[in-house]
Amino acid sequence: MKTQIPRRLSVLILATLLTGWASIVAAEAVTWVEHPLLAWEKNALKLFDRNDYNKVIDLAREQDSDPSGNAPLFIYYGHAQKYYLERDRASAIYYKQQYGVIFNRLSGANLAVLSRLVVMPHMSWNKKINQKFLDAAFQKAGNEKHIGAILFYLESHEPDVAKGAIKGLRAILQRKRDIVLNGSALSSADRAWMSDPRLLQLLVKKTGESVSPIAGFMSKMPAFARKKVMGGASACLGLIEDPALPMLREAASMGNANAAAAIQLIQDAKGARLAKYPDSTWYSATGR
Repeated sequence: MKTQIPRRLSVLILATLLTGWASIVAAEAVTWVEHPLLAWEKNALKLFDRNDYNKVIDLAREQDSDPSGNAPLFIYYGHAQKYYLERDRASAIYYKQQYGVIFNRLSGANLAVLSRLVVMPHMSWNKKINQKFLDAAFQKAGNEKHIGAILFYLESHEPDVAKGAIKGLRAILQRKRDIVLNGSALSSADRAWMSDPRLLQLLVKKTGESVSPIAGFMSKMPAFARKKVMGGASACLGLIEDPALPMLREAASMGNANAAAAIQLIQDAKGARLAKYPDSTWYSATGR
């Protein structure tokens, strides 16, 4: 019996450690999901889809609590439609006067509504401004609060939404890269989502969806020029660094020119990092 006690105790300790480790992993996991729509926002989108813009505007004006700041967005787009489709003069004035105000207020909190509004067929007349608004919201969403939403929109079947998500992801990754380049280390949570195979596979796939005209000339450019001209998924992979290399090498071996260009971006980034911090890794300036 005496020999069984230590064994039972060791099993208990091991189980406790495993449970603790599992809870840490769960806490660090980033869920690929957008912020849920409120009931009134869902109703407003239905009204908007039915071209009932006056009701959209009235409903938005009734919102005393608007945590995401979507009421002004609905009012603006309601007037935009009345201006373009109904030639309403007052709405035309509102649309033009409020453009800068609405643009400056955009944030990641608007993405769930904005990503639905801008892809509605009857909004295509406003495509240039729609894309500008969408890109701005994604870029301002480039912080920890909206990582899950940005990752969710990367898989969108709407090209404009997916492109905007790439810009938001790049903004986040640049902030993470700056942490290391400024002498610190990424958190274990950041290391986990940045090296997530699901994310890496998606980005590598996106590098092959189109061929950049300068991809074949990347090796002839200086490093600062490569960083400046190569964008999209390739630039995101260049900011992630080492975890992306195995998948990129496989893609490059199969003829993906943009994957080969992304590998060069990573080599440039590693060279600059190691020149500044010789013992560094992709996630830590000190290697720890």
